[in-house]
Amino acid sequence: MAAQTEIPFLDGMKVGLGYDVLTGVATKSPAVMGTSLTAPAQAGGQTVTKTLQIAQETSVLHQALGISGDVSAGSMFGDASAKFKFASDIAVNSFSLYVVVGVQVFNATQTLDNPVLSEEAADLLRKHKTARFRDRFGDRFILGIKTGGEYFAIYKVESLDTTERSSIAGEIHARAGAPGVAGGSLDAAISSKIAASKSKLDVSVHVFQAGGSNTGTETTLDAIMQKARAFPTLVGVDQGVPYSMLVHDYRGLALPGDELTFIDVQNQQDVLTFNAGLLNGFSTVINNIDFVRKNIDHFKNADGSNVDDAVLAKARKDCLQQVDAIRLQMSKCSNDATTCMRVQSAPEDFARLLPKIGDSTRVTVPNMVEQFPLITGSVYRPPHNLLVPPYPAGLGGPFTGEPIVLADDFGNLTYVADCALEDIHPRPFAGGLIFVKAQDPPGGSVVSKGSTVKLALRIGDTAP
Repeated sequence: MAAQTEIPFLDGMKVGLGYDVLTGVATKSPAVMGTSLTAPAQAGGQTVTKTLQIAQETSVLHQALGISGDVSAGSMFGDASAKFKFASDIAVNSFSLYVVVGVQVFNATQTLDNPVLSEEAADLLRKHKTARFRDRFGDRFILGIKTGGEYFAIYKVESLDTTERSSIAGEIHARAGAPGVAGGSLDAAISSKIAASKSKLDVSVHVFQAGGSNTGTETTLDAIMQKARAFPTLVGVDQGVPYSMLVHDYRGLALPGDELTFIDVQNQQDVLTFNAGLLNGFSTVINNIDFVRKNIDHFKNADGSNVDDAVLAKARKDCLQQVDAIRLQMSKCSNDATTCMRVQSAPEDFARLLPKIGDSTRVTVPNMVEQFPLITGSVYRPPHNLLVPPYPAGLGGPFTGEPIVLADDFGNLTYVADCALEDIHPRPFAGGLIFVKAQDPPGGSVVSKGSTVKLALRIGDTAP
């Protein structure tokens, strides 16, 4: 039975052209002619499809966007569709959830009536030049075209904390699914949670639109949901764009000398689709490595040791080498069916070796030089003491190499203090304030927890 599939529209595609399923490229010469291009009788109106889904893996995100595995494979050789590029730019990683809000509006598919081979294509088959036929006209022909439009907004919720990102993604999903409910308060709440988060929470919005009027980019949930609800009305007859093409194999036509076989082509397509899935998997692993490297202080190796950035850089290079090897195999397979094979390396084997989220072993040294008093000794002001007992011996006089303890977040480091005689200038009866005159390492340095910070103190009632 003749096979018929739907593919995304790319510039240059026209009804009647040939199509190569392996490369996703339309041929330059017309392969098929017809009497007219019409929609089925009684096919009035539009078809509207809505999507509201939380995704984590690339395959699920692609499915929510209506991107098939065949498209992923074909995009390697031909021009990728705008939607596929949009999905790729999101950079899927395992530390994010993706809330997909989508609306697709389709007009009736128009197909070619009474299709027959063009004289040039038929002549090649009469002369048994099947290889040349495939070169010129591919292994399918474009039978029809579907117009319409689509609108997708994707909230990318990224966080080191699984519970935090699940909670935020769930709130967005619930609010987006509640008709007529304003999302402004949620946008404000998310901003507040981002500011308060200790788990690198970040929420970004990615918007894709094809067809329809009002092509502005929305950034708030209110605007996104208003656009999604109104989108079918924005895609009228004049506002639709070519959305997809209907391709059909040549077995459905009268062929002179029926000698075309599609067994090898189908096997090639199956292998290419499988290997394209591996590419998506390795892409996620690479994105995970990039995320870990940006937040390296929040990760630990399986044995509890600190993460070495050089090791991560090598792991990234190894993944890229796997990607190159897969692409090379796909290129060979597309040209010669006998070389097709499923690549055996698995992204999961590389992902298993990556560090896991753990308590940060690194801290940033605070800048304390002339910023605030460590202790207020004055009877005229309320006490505010970062310096906690036991105090250095002889506090109020000079001392050298005395260990001191600071409260709050400063307690992640060890402090040793000096105070020279010339740096003691208390006002009479005031008791004096203790300031940091100098420190080593300087503020902003990133060091291991518990590292020693040397402080030079001065005693005086005000900052200099």
